[in-house]
Amino acid sequence: MSEVTTGSINRAGQPMLPVAVQSPARQQFITFNFIMDTGFNGDLQLPAADIGRLGLAPIETVDTELADGQVVEADVYPATALWLGTSAAVNIIESENNIPLVGAGLFWGSAMIVEWEFGGRVSIEPIPRPEPEAE
Repeated sequence: MSEVTTGSINRAGQPMLPVAVQSPARQQFITFNFIMDTGFNGDLQLPAADIGRLGLAPIETVDTELADGQVVEADVYPATALWLGTSAAVNIIESENNIPLVGAGLFWGSAMIVEWEFGGRVSIEPIPRPEPEAE
């Protein structure tokens, strides 16, 4: 059964969510606090140092467009994350800055509630789907 993922608004007014990402090298999950970025259509973005902590290997290099319109090349790493109570295959894009982002790729199929005040609650849950009717 899926769960609700919760976070909060940080002191900079940004919605934050903790997401656990599996380190295949250590066979354990490491939790990172990600800033929610609905303008980022990927799954997750992490700095190179955090990707190194996870021991991930790149599968490809892609062109990514930054918020300022600049296009840069970035490595992509396959990983497993705990999302809404289940293990999910994700792609992590390496960032040149130190800002971990969770993007719309993971939000798809979910509902989001954000209490826009400092320390406010952030909640993500799956959109309920009706059970198929038996024939």
